[in-house]
Amino acid sequence: MMINDILTLSIASLRFVIDTRGSDLQVTAPPVFNQFLVGYDLRETGQFAVPGEMLLEVRHEEKILDRVFSKPICRTKLWELWLDGNDDFVFVSPRQSPPKLVYVDKDFQKGVIAFDFSSTKDKAIYPLASIDIRILINWLANCGDLVLHAAGAAVDGEGYCFIGPSGVGKSTLAADLIKQGEVTLLGEDQVVLRRIAGKFWVFGTPWHEYEDRCSPVGVPLKKVFFLDRRRSPGISLCPPADGVTQILQTAFVPYYLPEKIPVIIDQLSLLSEQVPFYRLSHEQGTLVLPKIVKQVM
Repeated sequence: MMINDILTLSIASLRFVIDTRGSDLQVTAPPVFNQFLVGYDLRETGQFAVPGEMLLEVRHEEKILDRVFSKPICRTKLWELWLDGNDDFVFVSPRQSPPKLVYVDKDFQKGVIAFDFSSTKDKAIYPLASIDIRILINWLANCGDLVLHAAGAAVDGEGYCFIGPSGVGKSTLAADLIKQGEVTLLGEDQVVLRRIAGKFWVFGTPWHEYEDRCSPVGVPLKKVFFLDRRRSPGISLCPPADGVTQILQTAFVPYYLPEKIPVIIDQLSLLSEQVPFYRLSHEQGTLVLPKIVKQVM
């Protein structure tokens, strides 16, 4: 566990820079995040963010749940998204201990993490717990990029995605992939899809239980597989339109921001033109899936 007054996470070539200087608070991150931590010196940029980087100042504020904001965007039991008076984003984690507000500007370049420091009892904490992935989902949506509900792997510098809902076999597949010495597992349940300089890339994410189930690596995406237990074991081509529909049904799509959806759909249409889609069918409780995947990769 690393403890610092500046904590920098690099996920999918996007950086969260959490700055607690000037306070007595110390920040840390869960062990599985360690491989996503990178060094950073705020003096290098004069404390101004550069593209792909978000500077987040940590600030003490009391009674944050009493605040009133102008417009609710999305409200769930675990987190909320609001707009403030300047139409900037406010992410709220009301059930965290302590509860937190994260103010983020529309360009996702700077913001503030606010909570009551007294409730931490002088312990180092991870101030973006449960809210980091929500911020990333919305940050990515600005460019039509997505967090996929998928297992991802890199082999010889090329990426493979295995997409499907919960219970379809992603974790089983991931457990087998980590036994293959030539395979780097990017994530067993979530990976990031980005289009960079006209090419689609897949990146690992840290939101996994074990460190060996994820990696910060990013590689060009070569193939996409849609896991299916309803058909006879084997691999077949998946029509592009069907693949796009399945991604929209399973990915972390911010449907509460309707202005972002056309951009995301256009991006996925480009993906279907550049990267082949396949159906990968297998039966529950058999060893057919790992054998098929090994042949394909």
